[in-house]
Amino acid sequence: MTSFNDINGVPATGNKWLMTDLLRTQWGFNGFVATDYTAINEMTAHGMGNDAQVSALALNAGTDQDMVGEIFLKNLAQNLKDGTVKQEQIDLACRRVLEAKYKLGLFQDPYRGVTEKRAKATMMKKEFIADARNISRKSLVLLKNDKNTLPLKKTGTIALIGPLANRQRDMIGSWSGAGDWKQAVSLEQGIKNVAGGVKVVYAQGANITDDQQMIERLNAHGGDLNIDKRTPEAMIQEAVQAAQSADVIVAAVGESQGMTGEAASRADISIPAPQMELLKALKKTGKPLVLVLMNGRPMALSWENQNADAILETWFSGTQGGNAIADVLFGDYNPSGKITATFPQVVGQVPIFYNHKNTGRPFNGTDKLDKYKSRYLDVSNEPLYPFGYGLSYTTFSYSKPELSKTSIKQNEPLEVRVTVRNTGNYDGEETAQLYIRDMVGSITRPVKELKGFQKVALKKGESKTLTFRLSPDDLKFYNTDLKFVSEPGDFQVFVGGNSRDVQEAAFKLE
Repeated sequence: MTSFNDINGVPATGNKWLMTDLLRTQWGFNGFVATDYTAINEMTAHGMGNDAQVSALALNAGTDQDMVGEIFLKNLAQNLKDGTVKQEQIDLACRRVLEAKYKLGLFQDPYRGVTEKRAKATMMKKEFIADARNISRKSLVLLKNDKNTLPLKKTGTIALIGPLANRQRDMIGSWSGAGDWKQAVSLEQGIKNVAGGVKVVYAQGANITDDQQMIERLNAHGGDLNIDKRTPEAMIQEAVQAAQSADVIVAAVGESQGMTGEAASRADISIPAPQMELLKALKKTGKPLVLVLMNGRPMALSWENQNADAILETWFSGTQGGNAIADVLFGDYNPSGKITATFPQVVGQVPIFYNHKNTGRPFNGTDKLDKYKSRYLDVSNEPLYPFGYGLSYTTFSYSKPELSKTSIKQNEPLEVRVTVRNTGNYDGEETAQLYIRDMVGSITRPVKELKGFQKVALKKGESKTLTFRLSPDDLKFYNTDLKFVSEPGDFQVFVGGNSRDVQEAAFKLE
């Protein structure tokens, strides 16, 4: 599929160098190329010409299929008459599309077994619901857990507070297609299902947002936001009263599903203001504060990290999300998820990612009075939560990596062994991550690159030795000639539970 961006000033959908010279001639791709949604039409806004001109541009570039836009349908016949495209180009595009359909068996069964009968027999099957619950709880990430606040006891009173605590619609996220959100399990219902002995005192506490313009935008596209007309002060007061009667506060906060995903950028990626005021009021009660975050992107959570006792990142966790979250909150499942994107301290650090390249003046974190280094004056360079980060109710230790060799030849694999031990009081799962760094290259190389990971289940006190295999391709990169090569020199190996907290070793490629 062609992307929406341009490459060297030419949109990808009409970029012959990209779609033909590079993709097909150099890389040997022989399948068909489809556009993204109306990408040919959108080249007119890029300033590439009218419908007829961008139609010819796309076909000549090597684009075979026009998704939705109907530019080919409406213009190719005239393009052919005008001589701006050739018959053999149209034939070749058709051939590529038809070959793909043939290989997929669509000539024999155009819908590949999709029937109403099959849908009725398949949708919401008991075993599929169980799988959805298991997948959901594996995706949850424990970001903070001071003084073992979690897991919660299945006794006493919980103040369940927040605008996302009983929202079914938001559980299934924005890109949920034909998903029936009315079948989703809310967090409130999940807690009642999992911990029936617990008394739950609920208060909404705040609206997801009080920004009327944002509410209008979200609701225009299926946001389904129901706004409480009470004043923010009245809602917070109710929530504080609920909290004062409870043993612990579980605050479900974050984003509505419509506030994230495609065409849903936010300049401010902190928790919306009315929810922040709610959290600050709840903090003042002195009760243990557990945040259940629902969101579709990394957020800036510095205040939350400093003030909450525990933080569980749940994303938009699907139809069985409420049950899955409750499973983790009450310890029926020990969280094992890891974040796949870096969380900044503040939005000003964005873009922030683990596999960045160094500047010519990297800041090493020690000489804080050295002005001329790549650093901030007001915060550290470090993220709030690094790529690959995620806690457990138990703890894990890593041995120093052992390498099968300290010097290898070109096209020779390397084995990396590390022992992971469960050093805590719960059985748990850990995802060990392997990173490398190419110390010197013909082009600048990232400070770390993820090259492998293994998830291992360990009982309390148990240890296992994991073996990673670095292949010759793991050491390669595309050089300035777009050739996939590895270069002799020194490499570092890092293994750990996230991209920051690692053990190191080194080897040389001859």
